[in-house]
Amino acid sequence: MDVGCGSNANATYSMLESGAGKVYAFDLDETIFETVPICLKDFEGKYVLSTDNVLTMQFNDNFFDFVHCAGVLHHTRDFFAGLKQLARVTKNGGTLFIMTYGKGGLVRDITSHLRNKYKQDEDFKSLIDNLNADIFIQLFEEIFTIMRNHNDSMWDKIPMEIIQSLFDEDLVLAIKDRITAPVYHEHSEEELVSFLTNCGFSKIERLTRYSGLKNIRRFLSPLYYKYDSQFAKLLYGSGTIHLKALK
Repeated sequence: MDVGCGSNANATYSMLESGAGKVYAFDLDETIFETVPICLKDFEGKYVLSTDNVLTMQFNDNFFDFVHCAGVLHHTRDFFAGLKQLARVTKNGGTLFIMTYGKGGLVRDITSHLRNKYKQDEDFKSLIDNLNADIFIQLFEEIFTIMRNHNDSMWDKIPMEIIQSLFDEDLVLAIKDRITAPVYHEHSEEELVSFLTNCGFSKIERLTRYSGLKNIRRFLSPLYYKYDSQFAKLLYGSGTIHLKALK
């Protein structure tokens, strides 16, 4: 099962491509019916697409061999109720994979401040709502012009093509996700492992991977990968937590 499959159902695609016999994929947004069939055109008849909520899933207990839920639980109104549902539908002997946000770190402190500011400051809300990659380009063009007028040659050493690649629309989406999402729960790895253990899971393993990001976040990919380094902990605390657990 792919919980919160999103518009491109990339996890569903990966599971089917890897040989899964059948994948159930769902999300809250009905627009998935417009986009997902296009992404999964090579796998007709091998997936079931629906709208559903992780908190109220209608699937039977012990139904799935593998349950995938990435970037969903921390946006729900009841994090652990959702996690308990995922545990319920995972077969005995099956595997659960979750990705969620940890707690702590300077970046999360800043993000929390900006989320509050977004709720209280109409000017800031308007700025974030209307943010796009062109705004970054305009900003750097203005900065470079002032630098050039003051004989600071550094402006000429950074091609605008580089700026455009570092501040793209994918970065804008990441910023908006962090600031505008209505709910953003944060938990430590220890809390998650304890809860999963109480739900009957064992062999709980934290996974990591090097994210192939193309914008300015590519300079943070090493810290996402080595989440337990001193610099990663300073900035991100528990980091982004990927857990695989056997039931």
